[in-house]
Amino acid sequence: MLDKSSMKVAFASMLLVAFSMPGPNAIATEIDNAPSDVSGSAEGTADGGGVVTISVESSMTTAGSGGGDGGGVTSSSSSSTEVTVKPVCYYKAGKTGAEQASQIDKNKAAAAERQKKQNQKPTKNGSGRPSYILKSGNTYPDYESHRDDTQGRWYFRYCDGSFYDPKNPEDFKNERKAFFEANRDQNIWVPAGQQAPKPYISGTRLAKVAWEAVKIPAPTVETNPKVGDRGATLVGMDTWVWATGSTPTSVTAKATAGSTTATITAGSSGLQLSAPDGKASCTGFGIAWHQGMPEGSSPCTISFNRSSAHLGGTTPLMIKVAYSASYSGSDGSSGTLPAITTTSTVNLPVAEVQTLTTNHNNPRQN
Repeated sequence: MLDKSSMKVAFASMLLVAFSMPGPNAIATEIDNAPSDVSGSAEGTADGGGVVTISVESSMTTAGSGGGDGGGVTSSSSSSTEVTVKPVCYYKAGKTGAEQASQIDKNKAAAAERQKKQNQKPTKNGSGRPSYILKSGNTYPDYESHRDDTQGRWYFRYCDGSFYDPKNPEDFKNERKAFFEANRDQNIWVPAGQQAPKPYISGTRLAKVAWEAVKIPAPTVETNPKVGDRGATLVGMDTWVWATGSTPTSVTAKATAGSTTATITAGSSGLQLSAPDGKASCTGFGIAWHQGMPEGSSPCTISFNRSSAHLGGTTPLMIKVAYSASYSGSDGSSGTLPAITTTSTVNLPVAEVQTLTTNHNNPRQN
């Protein structure tokens, strides 16, 4: 079994990532390596996929109670979650020492026979055999000493082809390249009873897993004016809107697996407002209305040209916040991540001025 304490990941939450068995569609780096009979646990440790525990630490800066553009107190929060992810590339269990030595012998004998029939000239190495025959043995360091071992196994570099996306072929190629550069040995010998090589996680893969695990709260807002018992806003008057509570303005995350670390930073330009019969103008996360604030001083408003009577008494105000994210890895990787958009809806009563205004001097104070 893998040592679960040996690989950890940090993020504004604590994230446990278990790597499962690979799928049948896979790409191997060596020929004649597939095991004739390999058993393993549900976690796939005998196969080499293994189980990796990743802890993630992340932080979110929120708009607070007064909006994100002033007048409010910002705060931070964290959360925890757990996900299961398959590794793209890792060392996969191959043949036993005896099986691999026998296979190498067969390969050499077959190639020598083909060379003899074709009357090939000796290669530069002077062996009289094609150079790839020698390479077959050379990629299995000291394989002769494991010739009689029927319990230990060779593990070979392996990438799961089910991750290949024809629309984004570079993602798979880059993952494979990163794995090969971090793991130069084509084949590794593992004696019976010893743990398989630990799965490798690139900075790019680590960042994607961590970003997918982040749970960003939906936006919450306050509005003004609030007139009458129902707290209605008014037709033709700018309705102030500002973010409140746990609405994040930015997210920072850091994840570490073994020697690889990925740092993610995400931010948003602010609230996006839309509603039937409404025209929005919003920059940032708004500012909270307070008595004495002049009209026109809010950066985030929506104005309605019709009451909500025809909509059943309330107008659905949809709020969206889009977060763009980028990452950098300790292995030199960097890039952008898919945007995440959170949404919420507030059912807002909209009334005609003459219907609900009780303070003719300033409806916002009702």
